[in-house]
Amino acid sequence: METENSTTIPPRQSPYPSATDSHDEPASREIPTSLADAAPEASDDDDDLDSIFDEDDGFYDGLGPDGESEVPRNFNRQQPLHSNQQKPAANTTASIDDQMAILSKHAAKIRLDDVKEGQGREKDKADRATSDQVLDKATRMILYQMINRGLVSEIHGAISTGKEANVYGAVAYPDVDGPPVQRAVKVYKTAILSFKDRERYIAGEHRFKAGAEKSHGRKMVKLWAEKEHRNLRRIYSAGIPCPEPIELKSHVLLMSFLGDKKGYAYPRLRDANISGDDTEQVWRTLYIQLLGLMRRMYQVTRLVHADLSEYNILYNDRKLYIIDVSQSVEPDHPRSLEFLRMDIKNTGDFFRRQEVDTLSDRTIFDFITDPKGPVEEPGLSKTIEDLYASRPAFASDEAAAAELEVDNEVFRNQYIPQTLEQVYDIEKDAQKIEEGEGDKLVYRNLLADQVVLKKEDRDSEDESGEGAALDSDDESRFEKGTPRGKRFEDKEEKKQRKQAVKEAKAEKRKDKIPKHIKKRMVSLTARKNR
Repeated sequence: METENSTTIPPRQSPYPSATDSHDEPASREIPTSLADAAPEASDDDDDLDSIFDEDDGFYDGLGPDGESEVPRNFNRQQPLHSNQQKPAANTTASIDDQMAILSKHAAKIRLDDVKEGQGREKDKADRATSDQVLDKATRMILYQMINRGLVSEIHGAISTGKEANVYGAVAYPDVDGPPVQRAVKVYKTAILSFKDRERYIAGEHRFKAGAEKSHGRKMVKLWAEKEHRNLRRIYSAGIPCPEPIELKSHVLLMSFLGDKKGYAYPRLRDANISGDDTEQVWRTLYIQLLGLMRRMYQVTRLVHADLSEYNILYNDRKLYIIDVSQSVEPDHPRSLEFLRMDIKNTGDFFRRQEVDTLSDRTIFDFITDPKGPVEEPGLSKTIEDLYASRPAFASDEAAAAELEVDNEVFRNQYIPQTLEQVYDIEKDAQKIEEGEGDKLVYRNLLADQVVLKKEDRDSEDESGEGAALDSDDESRFEKGTPRGKRFEDKEEKKQRKQAVKEAKAEKRKDKIPKHIKKRMVSLTARKNR
């Protein structure tokens, strides 16, 4: 039945969903007076699908937010019924549903319920929510594409789950007869993740000047995955033990697998089973190894982990592996030194719980940020042992532990300026430097060595002629020398200089050709050239 404000349109020409899309609507649909009220709202999944299918996958990338082609609605009316033009090789008019149907043949290869023995967990509501909200329509299509391209052959159960992302085990068969290769697939959550406190890791970093849209969760997650991919590439190329980044597609990151050939992942440092007679020595060796890795990350890769703890470090055969670097920042980040201090605190507290004799947080901070010194083994370990040897002696272990706790507490609550412009009490710090306490400044590495030298060291340099004391009464160093230039030249020196110039010119005239002979030679040469 038609009304005054509506018109019946056949299903073939209607731009709105037909009866096949809804059981409650008739085959023909009425157009309301306001088209804006009837426009369907596109879901987040459909909005993101157009960025998944690109030319590399052999699909058309120009899909609209509703999953249909962006071709105008009256396009078919303008096209002739018969055309002699050759059809393109690629199926450029395929819809998202058709593309999903093609890749759905790989659905059986994603077996998330297949959890290995010893790594199983009870099925609960969180697992079901994870499956619904992480492996949504867009995520599954990305995994299908990776399988279709041969990057992975099967995707198994979750290796680890977290607030930001889930890591799944995968198997690839690069060769027909070769052994399978274990890999890891990290899928960032796009629905339940809140990035309210994550902007501080991106804001202020030159690699992400454009920032991120807080209102668009998928774009924020995609930027976060790209950040980890870049950081992993930089760390892996520097030779620091970490997963090798293989492929990044939207919010899905494919990496090498840190585990054995059977697919069992290395345990976290928190869960490391270290036993035996040399347990104490092993923990101390791991502590020294971790300090070396932190210095290499800062000096070689120019990164601060910013979330380093026993949960983001894997252990195997007395070797540590760095993981989860999505929040890592560069040293020029406005809060990089604050993040570094937090990393030192977290790792130091863990090793102290393992009864390891640790260095103070301030000592480790100076060791990591000092531009001078080795960045390779065995120089790193030797430098750390020298730091142990240079510690002040105490009457008992209890006194040493108490002094260490006080030093750490003071350092953790101390303001750390990122640049000299952020120093808020210059006069007080200048007085410390004059009193020979420049080494106690937390930003000591931002200053020149000559500035932070102790007073007796500066005086010794002054005596050796290498420097001048600021409080000396000798005013001779402020006297001006003889001005330069011919105007201020001494009369006798000026007379001798002019005489030398005359003699030089007279000597030069002896070999000079007379003008009349030179003119004749030029004339003869001109006649021959005619």
